[in-house]
Amino acid sequence: METRKQIRERLKQKRDSLSQAQVQQWSAEICKNIEAHPWFVQAETVCFYYPLGKEADLRPLAETAWSMGKKTAFPRVAGREMQFYQADSFTEFAEGSFHVMEPVGTTVIYQEDALVLTPGLGFDWQGARIGYGGGYYDRYFAGRPHKYKLGVAYAMQLVERLHPKEHDVRMDGVAAETGIMIVR
Repeated sequence: METRKQIRERLKQKRDSLSQAQVQQWSAEICKNIEAHPWFVQAETVCFYYPLGKEADLRPLAETAWSMGKKTAFPRVAGREMQFYQADSFTEFAEGSFHVMEPVGTTVIYQEDALVLTPGLGFDWQGARIGYGGGYYDRYFAGRPHKYKLGVAYAMQLVERLHPKEHDVRMDGVAAETGIMIVR
């Protein structure tokens, strides 16, 4: 059986081998799938992430959310903790921890009914997530009962079983270019 480290490395290599054209195409399809889903349509607040490397790029969806008048937020890391901060345009970002673009604003956003779009290196059919190993999202979700936690990945990053640890927070669904899988 593969270790978590081996799974993480294998999935990262698969994702990193994508062409930029494939990333753009699949990202556009993922954005379209999320935009049409009731969780997004009904959400007043949507928490995004700024793509790192060849992660699915949801920036066009954030622009759609802004045009719809939705409150949007992006993560910022301080030490071992992560919070979501309001952002109203992509001019409000600067390079932060781990070379990820982070919002520069000071308004922390936390709403229990927010839709949180969550990146990951992989997800399984039960909603388990494997990230980069820092535990930022798991710590963020601990004690925060968000209404919807939607993992975001390419279909090739979906695996049958990840064997999550006790502290790993499961997603309520996973969005890919092939559609949205609800797991709760």
